[in-house]
This record gives sequence, structure tokens and C-alpha cells, in this order.
Amino acid sequence: MRRFSISILIMAVLSSVFSFNLTVFAAGPYVIEAENMTLNNFTTGTVTYMNYVNNQPLETMTYVQGVLGQTSTASAVFNGVSGTYDIGTRLVGQVQNGVSYTVTINSNAIDQWNTSQRYGTNYTDPRNIDIHTSSKVNLSPGDVIKLTAVSTGEVARIDKLTVQTYQGPPTSTLSIDSPNATLNNGFNWAKDRALGLAFYPGNPMIGHESEWWRLSDSTHTSLTPGYWGAYVNRESFYNRDISHQSDAGHLLSLDNETFNMMKLFAGDSTASGQNSWPLWAHSSYGIMYYIDGTGFRELPSPFDIMHKAYQQYLWTGNSNWINDPTLSAYYDSTVGQFLTNHGVVWNDANPSIEQPVVKKISGEFSSTYHEDSQDSLVSAGDSLGVEYQSLLAYAGIKKAKGDLTGSTLWNNRAQRLKDFYEAHWFDATTGRYIRGFNATGGFKSDWGHENSFFMPLKGLGDFGSRTNTYLNYIDANDDGLGIEATTYLPEMYYNYNRSATGWSWLSKILTDRNTYPEVAFTAISNIISGMLGVQPDAPNHKVSTISRLTADVPWVEVNHVKIGANDLKIKHNGVTNSTLTNYSGGTVTWEAQFYGTPTTIYVNGAAQTPQTKTLYGQTISYVNVQVNNGAVMNVGPQLIDYTAPTTPTNLTASNVTQTGVQLNWTSSSDDVGVTGYDIYSGSTVIGSTTSTSYMVSGLAVPGTSYTFTVKAKDAAGNVSPASNSVNVTTPNAQQVYMSDLTWVSATAGSGTVQKDKSVDGHAIILNGKTYTKGLGTHATSSITYNLNGQYTWFQSFIGVDDEVNSSATVVYQVWADGNKIYDSQTMTPTSATKSIDVSVAGVNQLVLTVTDAGDGINSDHADWANAQLFRSQVYLSDLTWASATAGWGTVHKDASVNGNNLKLNNQTYSKGIGTHANSEIVYSLNGQYATFTAKVGADDEVGTANGSVKFQVFLDGAANPSYESVTKRAGDIPSDITVNVTGKNTLRLIVTDADGSISNDHADWADAKLSR
Repeated sequence: MRRFSISILIMAVLSSVFSFNLTVFAAGPYVIEAENMTLNNFTTGTVTYMNYVNNQPLETMTYVQGVLGQTSTASAVFNGVSGTYDIGTRLVGQVQNGVSYTVTINSNAIDQWNTSQRYGTNYTDPRNIDIHTSSKVNLSPGDVIKLTAVSTGEVARIDKLTVQTYQGPPTSTLSIDSPNATLNNGFNWAKDRALGLAFYPGNPMIGHESEWWRLSDSTHTSLTPGYWGAYVNRESFYNRDISHQSDAGHLLSLDNETFNMMKLFAGDSTASGQNSWPLWAHSSYGIMYYIDGTGFRELPSPFDIMHKAYQQYLWTGNSNWINDPTLSAYYDSTVGQFLTNHGVVWNDANPSIEQPVVKKISGEFSSTYHEDSQDSLVSAGDSLGVEYQSLLAYAGIKKAKGDLTGSTLWNNRAQRLKDFYEAHWFDATTGRYIRGFNATGGFKSDWGHENSFFMPLKGLGDFGSRTNTYLNYIDANDDGLGIEATTYLPEMYYNYNRSATGWSWLSKILTDRNTYPEVAFTAISNIISGMLGVQPDAPNHKVSTISRLTADVPWVEVNHVKIGANDLKIKHNGVTNSTLTNYSGGTVTWEAQFYGTPTTIYVNGAAQTPQTKTLYGQTISYVNVQVNNGAVMNVGPQLIDYTAPTTPTNLTASNVTQTGVQLNWTSSSDDVGVTGYDIYSGSTVIGSTTSTSYMVSGLAVPGTSYTFTVKAKDAAGNVSPASNSVNVTTPNAQQVYMSDLTWVSATAGSGTVQKDKSVDGHAIILNGKTYTKGLGTHATSSITYNLNGQYTWFQSFIGVDDEVNSSATVVYQVWADGNKIYDSQTMTPTSATKSIDVSVAGVNQLVLTVTDAGDGINSDHADWANAQLFRSQVYLSDLTWASATAGWGTVHKDASVNGNNLKLNNQTYSKGIGTHANSEIVYSLNGQYATFTAKVGADDEVGTANGSVKFQVFLDGAANPSYESVTKRAGDIPSDITVNVTGKNTLRLIVTDADGSISNDHADWADAKLSR
């Protein structure tokens, strides 16, 4: 009997010998057992999987297996409910690229992948079980699902396909706007990345890790609410990571996930042998994560959980964070028995004999988060810092429960711990704070990573000269930190109003986009809590903010920040003006804070005298403002215009070409003055102007639809709503209208040959149908074009224009290099519209003639409607290159560098070139082509956000590229290239590594073509 399931399974039945059909009960999930599918070159086998640790049976699997060196197929007819689904293929594989799998729906490929390197001994080892998810597949009854396996390096083995309703990652309304592209793009990347790391059915990242440990626990059969908090190749969450990621978890509306994970850790502490310790890690199914087990214990982590759990209470106002029995018991235990077990002794009557510093005891892994430390510290600075915050958190918890006496007690103990640190943890010889003590009382005040900078991060220090000097020391030594430690730095520097340094680290994190999950989550919290200085107090319906902007980000606006029930928009204009919008949730108290001591703060223009206090040792001024539902309040020591200009109107588009369009609109007004207009293509700003017209140029994808809008702006950064939108489709790059070309000559028997109009200057109309493009002429007429062999086909609609209704007789003829290739015979106003579709391959000169049919030219108004030429094209992969090199592997035609299908942003391409940075591919053109086009990006086979490549196109011996892409990573939307190569002899395609490393730099020139 199977013990593994993705979800509740609906049984499937075999309806015939020839095809496998699914009985319909509901909209999934449906399970297709591979042995019941229609099989070709597959045989059936059975294996009982054993737990390789204790040799106990885990599962008996019936599977189908292919033949080494051959192709096998398995197909089934889908008779379920129409919808969008994920298809999870459970397979057994061990060898990197040993088997290539393709899933098709009605013969259309929707996914392709190869087996990956796994570490079981053979196919009978459960560590080689894998699940691959083909995501967001549209299925209807009668669709044929077909799985093809090409067994090259090992035998294909498939257990089953599970078809379940597509869920996709969770969503969040949190958004940002600023004039800084690094901030905006980095925020959007971090948001999407973090949401994609949630545990949800169908997440394509789940199912690739060894299953023996999950199969051995029959009580955990479904995903637990949570998100990644570990290396992405570990389907798990670690308590240190989740503590640090939890603020962003709330900001991204992952409250249920955060609560569940924190409660799991709290519940661990009462398990046998845990002695108040939480487990270090849980799997995505909620069980203990097998790699680290129960023995991996870092002393800061229990306090970190407590501190951040209380912070969740401040973000959400949800009393479960303080009253849940499991969490409440954990808090009591952590500041009680756990502290006692670790050497803490309180003496409230005589604090001078207290020992308030937590100490590592024998058998525990580390006193510090710095896992590579060789210092053998018993007490470390980072443990002390989070211990301090946990005491403050416990005081807050006591207060929230109505125990004011207990709250005062623990606040006093926290202060005495801070005082003890100041008195005993400073090295006068070096002028630096001590970062830890060993068992004999020796101490360290040199650089020690987390145990050097967590103390100021968590609020320890004198907030004066000692702290300032120590922060300078950290700033001089923090370049060597690992990525996890680095993610704490922006928060620390922002807390002390060292905003330039905070932004330096934050912008680096946003630009580098490391795939470690903590990076994406903390990028969000560093922006909201660090840069915008958001301090939640949801239980008291309050929020505080303080701007920490720099010249690089002169203003920033974050929308849909949730503080308890309140949905807020927060905007900072520099450091002297802020705006808060309260969409919903009741009245909120806004403590608007500003660094310094201004004598006046204006609230919606009204002067108020501020109060002052300190924040991390910095003097701040503040006012408390009541912000009702729907209200917008502007506060600051500097009066700033916060009224947006009116909406631009009457946006129109004209003169559409393959690469550009002319936009015009009616001007906006503003209470101070409009300073300019931003032009948007979709949601992206593509240009700015101070006038009411703009020529869009450089549209790189001819034959593509674009949507344009315009917004007005003023000097304060206020932006109007978007204008009406206009939709424009540029002509296809492989076609050109004759009216957009320059003719050699054009004559008419009466009047003048017209472009896109009849000979009388009206719209071109044939038998009641209007054409926006074409040539209007009059017999006897001749129009000559030089094609120079660049086109393959000519098309047009012809007839007598509707502006005349009698006496017209015309004959249309097409001449190619002196040879007649088309003759319409006589046409009159009552003739049906005819179409011309003729080859002009290799033609140098094309002549379009209209004769009078021998009866005179009276009323012979003739139209070449929609007349257009089509260029010829050839795929680069069908040509022979002059040379081709790759920094790793071999350049492949119509395949990635790994030999897989070319795949960019989940789109598969049948034609193109796959290579690896650093790469150069050279073709000889010999002046035979006009245009080079391609789609470029990092291939999906390296995993989302991996790789870092740039693409360049060089022509002939030019020193500068004719095209250069932005940095591309796997999962990015591919960039479209269109390069004019007319008359050029050499085409060089270059891929660079973009970041100094070629790791994972799998680069694709997809759909690469040359057009004549």
C-alpha cells in the first residue's frame, strides 16, 4: 500500500486496453498510475523501498521502466473537469541528465526536464525518488497527456502522475514606487522570490529531496504552512532563518505560515531531551529535519525566536502571539528554566551579585551565530544581544497580559543586563566592545562576525562615543561577511541613522540577488523597517515612521503596509516630509518622527510644536497624528507640496512604424506647476518630456502590441493618475507596407499617387471595406520599387475605389525584373475585390502598373490596398558558423549548453543556440542579410535567479557593440534583439559573465534569425 501522497487522491480506473481514462468525481486531484497508462517501450516492475538507516520497509512502488538507449512513451486521456492544473511526475532517477522527459498535451510540448544528480545507491534507494512539477497546465476533457522518456545515461522509471488544481504561490498587495530603479526592481524581485518560497501544493521547488525521512513518518503527510528558511536544496526551515525572515513574512501577508513555524519551534522545547531548546530545523512537512537533527544548537536562537514572535504581535495585534498556550509556555521557559540552565542568576534585591549573561553549556554546538568561529566562546556578544531583546519582549508580553508588576520586573532586568554589558564588556585597551568570553575568563575584542555586530544591532551600547567608534570599526571590517550575516547590516546601520552605509549594503543585496531565501525576505524588511523606519504597535493601533533616505532615493512610497487591521500607504519625501494614507482598519495613531530638533512640525500645513526623545541614541522630534479611515495626512518640519497634477487627457498615437510611434496629449495643471510628463509602456517608464508630445523610438519587437499611458509630475515628486491608454501594434519585422517605403518613381494618369489614401485623398475603400494602408493611384499608372533581393513575397488587395461607381475599367499587373508575374484582367466598380499573393524572391526591381483596359482613363481610380512585402529569413542554427567557443561545455544548435530544450522564463524554443559564458560565436554574412533578431536570456535549466550573463552583438570590426543587453538571470523575461545588418560581412555574438564568475551562466540565443 502506498504511504506517499501529494494530497487526497481520487481513484482512477482503466477504461480500455488502449487508453487510460480518469473517472470524473471533482476538479482534481487525479492520480494516473504509470502502469495503467498506454505504454510504448515501457515494462512494469515493483520495488519495496527500505529505510537505509534502520532497514525498515517504507513503501512498495509499482513503476514502469524504459530501455537504456531508447525512447519510451506513456499516455492517458484526461476526462476530468476543465481547468488549470499542476502535473506532478513521480519518478526515480540518479544520473545527471541520465533521462530526458517531455510532457505533451495533445502533442504540444508543455514541459521538458532531465534527471538530476542524486545520492542514493541505485533505483531501489528511496533517496533517488524525485517529483517534477509541470506547472499551470490547461486541461480539458479528452486531452491526451503523454510522457516521453529518452533513456541515455540510465533507465527511465516512473511511478505516477498526479494532476491537481493549480494553486500557485501566495500573493501580496505590498508595492513600492520611487525614482530609483535599483530599489524598485530589487523590491519586486525580492517580493516575487519570497512568495515563491512558500510551501504550497504544486510549488515546483518541492519534491526533489530524498524522501526516506518523510516516508518513515506516516503522521506528516501534507505540507505544513510555512516558507523556505534554509538552502533551497533543503526543503526545510531553520529557526535562525525564520526569526530573521518573519518581519517580511508579515509584510507579505504570510502570517499563518509564520505563526505555524514559530509555534512548531516553541513546541519542540517541551519534547523529551530538548531541555527548553527548540529544534534547529523542521522539514516542509513539519517533521524534524533530518540533516541537523536535535544536536545542532546555537545559543542565540531561542531568544531570537522569542524576540521575533513578540515583534509579530506588534505587527499583527493578534493576541494568539502572546496567549497561545504553546507559545506562552515557551516564553516562560526561555526566560525561566532555560536561563537558569545556562548560568543566569537574578538577584533583584542585590543586583550587584547577579550573573545576567547567558552561557553555553557542555554538549551544545555554539554560543554564537558565527558557525565558523574557532574562539571557543562560552558567552558571545550576539547571544547577549538577543537575550537582551528577549527580556524586553517578555516585559512587553507581561504588560499585554495585564501583569504590570511582572512587566516592570523584566524591563528592569533587561536594563540591568544592558548596564552589565556596558560595565564589563568594554576593552579599554582597544577602545572596542568585547565580543565574547571563554571558559577561563579570557575575552575577544577583535573582529568576530555576528558576535561583533549583533550587540549594536540589538540595542546594546552607550549610544554615544563608544557606540559611534565601535560602529566605525564594524564598518571597516564588514566586507568579509557571508551572505546570511550581510543581510543584517542594512538594519543595523539604518537604526543608527547611518543611512548612506545602510543604503550601500541594501542596494548591493538588491542588485546581487543571492538565491539564499533569507536574502529576499530581509530585503523587504530592510526597506520597510530600515529605510522607511516603520515601527509597528498594532495592539495600540499605532505606527511610527522615520525617514532614512539618501540622495540616491529622494522619495519613496510603499503601499499596503499592514499594521494590525490598518492598511496603510507610507511615503517619505527626503527626510523632512512624510505622508500617511489610512485605507481601512479604523483610526490609527501615527507618530511621525524626524531626526534633529526642528522648532515646528507641520501637520497638513498647520504648525505644531514637536516633542523630542532619542532613538538608538539619536535625537528625534515627533508629533502624534490621528489618521482616520480614508484620511491622508502630510507631516514634516518642511512644507512640501503633496498635491498631484491633474490627469493628462486625450492621449493619441500616430505615425506608427516598426520601431516607433508619435504620442500627443492635452496638458495637465498643478497648484504649483507641472514639471514634466513620464511616458509609460505598460507599467515601465520609457521616457520623460516637458512638452505634450513624445516620439517613442527604439521599440525592439516589431509586430508587437504596446499599451502607452502618460502621467504628469511636479517638482515635489507628486504624480498624477494615468491618462487614457492607447494600444499600438507595430508592423511585423518580416513585413513592410509599400506605403512606408520610398519608391523609385510613381506616375498616375490623373492626379498624384497617394500613400494610405485614394487618388482623391480619401480613405481607401474597396466594396465597403476601409483599409488604413495602401497606395491610391489612377490609370494609367506605374509605381517602381528597388527591392535589391531583400524580399520573398508580395501581397495586396486590388479593385476600383468606392469613390467612383461607374465608367471605370482597369487592369492590374505586377512586373518583376521586367517579367510579368501577375495580371488581374479587367476590373470594374462592381468587381469583387481581388487579392495578390506572388513570390518576389531574388527580385531586384518591382513595378506595379494599372492600365485603362483600352477604353480611356475616365474614373479609373485604382487602389493597391494593404500592399506589403515580406522578407525572407533563415535560422542561425541552420547555418554553419565560422567559429564558436564557450567558457564551459559545447555550443549547441537548437539545444541548451546542457543539451536540453532551450527554455527562457518557462517558454520553450525549438530553434536557437545554447552556449555558456564566456562565449563567442561568429558568422560570415557577406552582405546578404538585412536584419538579425533573437530572444536572449539565461536558460531555465540552472534554476530561477541563477546565472548572470550579458549579451552583445558586434558587426564587422566595430569596437562597440550594436546591441548590449542588461544582466540576465534564469527566470527573467527574455530580451528581444533586432539589429540592422544591411551590408555587413561579419556577425559576432558575445556572452559575458556579467559578475566575474561563469558559474551557472547557461546562455541562450533563442529563435535567432537572419532576414534578407
